[in-house]
Amino acid sequence: MRRKKLGMSCLLILSMLLSGCAVSETGGTLVSADETYETTGEDGADYELEDNKALYDNDDDGVITMYLTVGRGNEGEDTDHTWTEVNSHSLEYYDEKGIAPYKCEAVLQIGDGEGPLEDEFGYSDRTANATVQLRGQGASTWPQKSYRIKIKDGSGEWRDQQTITLNKHVSDPLRFKNKLAYSLMEDIPEMMAARTQFVHLYVKDKTEGEDGLFEDYGLYTQVEQVNKKYLRTRGFDGDGALYQVTELFDWLPHEDSILEATDPSYDKERFEQYLEIDGSEEHDAIVKLLKAVNDEELPVSDIVEQYFDADNLFYWMAFHILLGNSDVLDGNYYLYNARGQDRWYFISWNNSGILGQGYEELQDPSYSRSWQKGIFLFSDTPLFERILQDDTCRTALNEAVEDLRKNYLSEDIVEKKISDYSKVVKEYLYQLPDQTYARVTQEDYTALEEGLIAEIEENYAMYQESMSSVWPFHILTPENTGGQTVLNWEEAYRFSGGEVAYTVELSRDFSFNEHIVQETVDSTSLSVDALPAGQYFLRVRAEGEDGFQQDAYEYYGTEAGTKCYSTLCFYVQGDGSITAVEYSED
Repeated sequence: MRRKKLGMSCLLILSMLLSGCAVSETGGTLVSADETYETTGEDGADYELEDNKALYDNDDDGVITMYLTVGRGNEGEDTDHTWTEVNSHSLEYYDEKGIAPYKCEAVLQIGDGEGPLEDEFGYSDRTANATVQLRGQGASTWPQKSYRIKIKDGSGEWRDQQTITLNKHVSDPLRFKNKLAYSLMEDIPEMMAARTQFVHLYVKDKTEGEDGLFEDYGLYTQVEQVNKKYLRTRGFDGDGALYQVTELFDWLPHEDSILEATDPSYDKERFEQYLEIDGSEEHDAIVKLLKAVNDEELPVSDIVEQYFDADNLFYWMAFHILLGNSDVLDGNYYLYNARGQDRWYFISWNNSGILGQGYEELQDPSYSRSWQKGIFLFSDTPLFERILQDDTCRTALNEAVEDLRKNYLSEDIVEKKISDYSKVVKEYLYQLPDQTYARVTQEDYTALEEGLIAEIEENYAMYQESMSSVWPFHILTPENTGGQTVLNWEEAYRFSGGEVAYTVELSRDFSFNEHIVQETVDSTSLSVDALPAGQYFLRVRAEGEDGFQQDAYEYYGTEAGTKCYSTLCFYVQGDGSITAVEYSED
């Protein structure tokens, strides 16, 4: 924990009415007769939290071998399930059924390629010291599963952790990007990192009988779980507010769902549609925060100063901009607030979306991230939109970007980590069992690896470009009224102001080979003759006075798996009503 000394600090000058000095037993002077005592703020409002970087000194970049012997537990602990049952369903299945994910008992042991080691966790354990279940909403849909191992109370801890998350990262063709991100964060004072290790997992299944050998499950990445233990290990308030944001969280107040627990209308399930509760259930601080963020009368620079650790906020944004993390807002971070404090902190989670341009282009040569670049990674929510439109906040963000690029994400630093991690991964990825699920060939793997450094520089250039660009905007669902179909879209924002023109195209096909409408206007709507029932595609692009073009947020996902950017697909029904098609990332 650090304290920022404010200009309004309380300065206490104590006149010592002693003629001499206080002297220690060893003879050293500790307190002078005219000692001046300076303290920080009276109410603790100036406290800032700082990650305990010493925690990462014991992280290593080698591979830890884990042995997991799984067996049936009991109904009382809800562990009376087979290993096959544990692996049979995605987490979506359990959500639909309204039941807890299946889990079984396990003996966790740490060792090497020859077996458990005497001085390591679980060596002498013969009865269950842990439980195991699936983890990761999206990860649970893949053939190779990811797991959450919970060490039982009274069974000790592994590296000061009681919850062990083993991530397969099948969606990441390189299998090391999450570890790379956390490793880079470790050295950045303004960011909260997490301890990570590569893990080689072996599993012996005793749920079907006593016989059997340990089966090789390949390479995983262990990532420290962000929970109360995570907070306390860093000297933070473990009983503070801690939320993992969901994909639905958009920084709007959602006053019917995000409520204080004492509110008669409070419903935990409805609350957790937006924010998963991993800390205190006293929600007054988050309600207060969202109210402030959405109060247009409050200058956003004042909101940042009062409610956030500004360094943490801007470095977190800058980090994900430079690494091109298009998934940064899709449930991939935590919000933390200590009791009695206004200040909130961002903690990154699941960083596998970083540096993905090369792979996307490999899969689809016509791929374009369109607006998903630079500051526009953050532009479509009230908080970040307001921050990016404020001169003071943009200056602070730019300073963070430049500092990270020069001192923490330089070519030498990143290249060394990439080289080390890829060597580890490739030893496992291109042999069984992981080889079956490798997403690219070894040749393509090497090419993607070699392109990562250039991608960071490209992201930096995109950031600079986005600072002067027309902003992306939303195409709205058309409306039928007065015998006409009205095409609508939002106004595109521009830092420098000036006129913005909109190119409007309407077609029956997503390739826009035949146009129903093709027109350029300076307004945010266009009326056409009422459209008959059927499927339509509306493409709208904005263009500033300097000729720079910008796409709308909407896109159409084709059956071939490609995307048509800046395009809204909609249907006119027989009764004249109109419905739009929405898409979301897997």
